[in-house]
Amino acid sequence: MFMKTPRLILDYSKLNEAGLNTKALAIIAALTGNLNFPTTTPSLVDFTALQTAYSEALTKAANGDRSLIAIKNQAKADLLAGMRALALDIDSLSNGNLVMLASSGFDLASAGDSSLTITNPTDFKILDGMNSGELKFTCKRVPNAIGYIFEHTDEVPAETTNWKIQPSSTREFTIRGLRSGIRVYGRIKAIGRRGQEANSDILSRIVQ
Repeated sequence: MFMKTPRLILDYSKLNEAGLNTKALAIIAALTGNLNFPTTTPSLVDFTALQTAYSEALTKAANGDRSLIAIKNQAKADLLAGMRALALDIDSLSNGNLVMLASSGFDLASAGDSSLTITNPTDFKILDGMNSGELKFTCKRVPNAIGYIFEHTDEVPAETTNWKIQPSSTREFTIRGLRSGIRVYGRIKAIGRRGQEANSDILSRIVQ
């Protein structure tokens, strides 16, 4: 059966103003350290500037001043245009790779096929790699998952943590180039056919 090429949603104008700001922040967090998208158009720096300008204008316009509302509306239009351009660029860079698309922080457009439920990855383990500076992430296969995203950080995880992201089509992945002696925190995210996400528990291990 013919399957449509997965694409990202390009238009976020229907989000309320606070929701738009939250979505932009989620995209920034997802792209920060994402090895699949080291360079984008607009760049992550430029897109962050659009989000910051909008967030500041949104706060200032809360008092109802007409001139500040006009500035906020322009900043909103600029951010929406930036989100559309960035989503188009990520679509192009991903070339239909659903796992890469799902790692971007953008929402997936409907692929037209029925959604299949996925569950959280289980039996997640972080093991020493074959060489110094390597850690191997592994978990049991998740039924109906079409790929996995391996996330790690050397910070104690919090809501503001910028995870380094590596998508893969398999349930095992070896992260290389880590500094020996540091503690690395990690988790595995299973990705469903419609972009659903399910996270494993967070584990940590000292790099050898």
